[in-house]
Amino acid sequence: MFSSKSGCRWACYKWKLGTILYMENEKLRIAILVDKGTDIVEFLYKPIDVDFMWRSPFPLYGQGFPETIHGKLGKFIDYYPGGWQECFPNAGRPCEYKGADLGLHGEVATLPWDYEIIESTSKSLEIKFWVRTVRTPFLLKKTLRMESGSPVLEIYEEIINAAGEDMDFLWGHHPAFGEPFIDENCKINIKGAKVEVLPGDGLSLTDLKQTTGTWPMVEGINGKMVDISNVPAPDAKVSDVIFLSELIEGKYEIINKKLSLGFRFEFPENIFKYIWFWRVARGSFGYPWYGRTYNIALEPFSGKAILSQAVKNGYQLTLAPGKTLSAKLSVTAFQI
Repeated sequence: MFSSKSGCRWACYKWKLGTILYMENEKLRIAILVDKGTDIVEFLYKPIDVDFMWRSPFPLYGQGFPETIHGKLGKFIDYYPGGWQECFPNAGRPCEYKGADLGLHGEVATLPWDYEIIESTSKSLEIKFWVRTVRTPFLLKKTLRMESGSPVLEIYEEIINAAGEDMDFLWGHHPAFGEPFIDENCKINIKGAKVEVLPGDGLSLTDLKQTTGTWPMVEGINGKMVDISNVPAPDAKVSDVIFLSELIEGKYEIINKKLSLGFRFEFPENIFKYIWFWRVARGSFGYPWYGRTYNIALEPFSGKAILSQAVKNGYQLTLAPGKTLSAKLSVTAFQI
């Protein structure tokens, strides 16, 4: 598709889903679904031709405005391609907020975004994206930037409250990692956190007790301690959602020792105070995974799920009318 020797560049294609935009330099190729949430469905490290992102079993197809079957997973899952989603203004299962019915992980992951090429030279590439939510009065802006020869993607974001009243929200990033990057040779590096293992859904297997602990050790169902920084093997038959809080720093790394390849995500921990850790090793049965998927996700979020519960328990983010919240995030691919 591109020469690997020509510095920064971009390309845009139209197909049945809508617009897919590629950002690329000598180290990285990133594929963005502009008309579906700006999902990053490819994050390829070119020197050894490895894509970090997981692809779900669901095909990519076109869609429209968000819809919700209240209490059900609904449209987010139906159109979930894997990869990396922006989640806003809800996080987790559907809920109601100020009379608005909000679906799984909010609105913006199922909406088309606008974009503009801000800078495009052989030395640097910068693209701005933005979207207005439908059921809530927010404007979300996001700028992605890369430099020639650098394995780093920088992300600059703004949340703007366009309402005439205070607005609450949850905000998160939902990157899911899969094969060939993810396997039992992977280690997750997090400096320190409190661990909370959530209850299962009755359709999943686990080797962990529903308990709390300190990263990375959690009590297993057999009474022995489990090091959850070790990624389970593909056929481990486990499926868990784990909340990490009280983060020592806003950073994590996933390192595949066999590939000598790592993925580092840095984020402001004063905004993204939690990491949601989702791990599935063919241990989730029934809808939607049916025992067929293998992936992990490490997701910086502003709070626990869901927005209605966040407001009750005081862990939501709030903006006054016309006010803005900004954040800078950075992702680095590296070899060891």
